[in-house]
Amino acid sequence: MDKLSSLVGRHSFNARIFYNGTFCNANQFAENGVSGQLHLVRQGPVDFINSDGSVISVSEPSLLFYPRGDNHRLEVQPGQTASLLCAHIVFHDGVANPLARVLPQCLVLRLSEMGGLGATLDLLFSEAGATAPGREVILDRLCDVLLIQVIRREFESGRLSLGLLAGLSDRQLSLALAAIHERPQEPWSLQSLAQVACMSRAAFTERFRDVMGVPPGEYLTRWRIGISTRLLREGMSVKQVSSRAGYTSPSTFTRAFTALMGASPREWLKQGAV
Repeated sequence: MDKLSSLVGRHSFNARIFYNGTFCNANQFAENGVSGQLHLVRQGPVDFINSDGSVISVSEPSLLFYPRGDNHRLEVQPGQTASLLCAHIVFHDGVANPLARVLPQCLVLRLSEMGGLGATLDLLFSEAGATAPGREVILDRLCDVLLIQVIRREFESGRLSLGLLAGLSDRQLSLALAAIHERPQEPWSLQSLAQVACMSRAAFTERFRDVMGVPPGEYLTRWRIGISTRLLREGMSVKQVSSRAGYTSPSTFTRAFTALMGASPREWLKQGAV
């Protein structure tokens, strides 16, 4: 069995269709710690309003997936209608499931760009418009297949990491990864991360490299710089970002940023690398 099949299978999920038809109102979805939501927009326009106030306006056939069920609201403007197929996605172990955790807050894909998934979408929409016995079960299963194909597409494109999924699946490494992700500002060292993982320094370093594909220090740096790019885009100063990203001084942060990104933070922003 290939690695993706093994990991997806181990952290399986089940889809449950809860809406299929014309939508002309608004609906609020609240995070419950159990399920995410898959929205297939066959025809828009429809707005997806996130908890931070950001709005995703969809006017063409698209897929939106909230794997951890983050708070969001669907709205269709008065006098307009949208055609939707929506499903709750229940992961084993809820949204703490490693597969749910490795996916972005919201995955947005235009159906026209989902090459290779056309046959599944055609079958799904054909079944959605039918009234034959067993339709609901078939729709649920087809949504399962569609999501696996979408996840495979994201991994193949490099937007998702099999190493990260494998690391989050590891009982001990997941403790260290959670610490890095949740508290990047702490002065982590190999020794302190190994202690979090309840491992010796040597064993932790070896397993981390084998599973994640990079040494712990490199992963920590990449995670911190990834956070810093978001904070810089939000208008935070280099001094503030350096502290939030776990660096002892702006100059130390600038050196690390430049080494990884090929430009200083200010130069990177001027280049429009957002």
